[in-house]
Order: sequence, then C-alpha cells, then structure tokens
Amino acid sequence: MNTLFEFLSKGKNLFLLALIFIGFNLLLTHFMPKEYALDLKFAYTVEEAYLSLGHLDQGQRDLYRLGVWSLDMPYMLVYTLFFMGVLSRIWNSWKYSWLPIAISLMDFFENILILRILKIYPSQDVTLVRFASFSQQPNGSLSECSWFLALLGWDIG
Repeated sequence: MNTLFEFLSKGKNLFLLALIFIGFNLLLTHFMPKEYALDLKFAYTVEEAYLSLGHLDQGQRDLYRLGVWSLDMPYMLVYTLFFMGVLSRIWNSWKYSWLPIAISLMDFFENILILRILKIYPSQDVTLVRFASFSQQPNGSLSECSWFLALLGWDIG
C-alpha cells in the first residue's frame, strides 16, 4: 500500500492520471448517450429509466453496454487513484483516501445493475432499476464531496 501512496504522491503521476481522467471523460461521451444514460441521471424513477432506454435502439443500447464495460469500469480505477492522489496532496494526509474508494464501489454496483437492465431490456425489472438509482445517489453525493474537499483544501493550502 505504501508503494501506491508513493506513486500517487508524485506530481508527474498525478498529471498523467489527470490526462487519462480527461481522456476517459471525452471517450465516455461517445459511448454513453448523455441525455439517456442512467449513469448521468440523479434519483431517477423506474418510469424515467425505461423512458430513457426506450429512446435508444438496440444498436445504441449495445454501444452503451460496451461503453460501460470498456470505459466506465476502468474509469473507476483512474478516478479513484486520481482523487486519492489529489486529496492526499492537498491535505498532506491520506485520511480522505476512503472517499474515492467508496465512490468507486458505489459506481461499480451501479454499473453492474445498469448492465443487467440493458441486457434484459425490453423486459422491465422494477427492483433492478430502484437499486441502480439508489446506488447512484450516494455516488453522486460522494463525488461532490471529493470535489468540495479538494477545493476547500486548495484554498487553505
């Protein structure tokens, strides 16, 4: 674990992670339909979820699934490492390292649920959608908390 912390504490490695982070964000916009992606909605209802998916044809849903598997899943590792490094560098401590890890775990559960929802569509599973929406809510809140801590620490430092 110390090796990971040493890696993340170096500015050049954080810069590289920032570039990869930006690259993933750009790529994700091509694979995940912004206006219909469940990942980008906050506290959506079952009706909203299936209305969004109904706007996508089979090819678009397949591309969405590919985006989740090939981009969003590895993206979790990138943003986890990036925010661990940023928060530790700004606060000069690893005490907030749990936050990006928690975000990543919630995102992982959300992705698994969304992949299942996409796989069984047009069949509808109310429970899956509710759990996916529920798992997204703390994820969004914790992400905002990470940004807030980074900005707060930046001002103090």
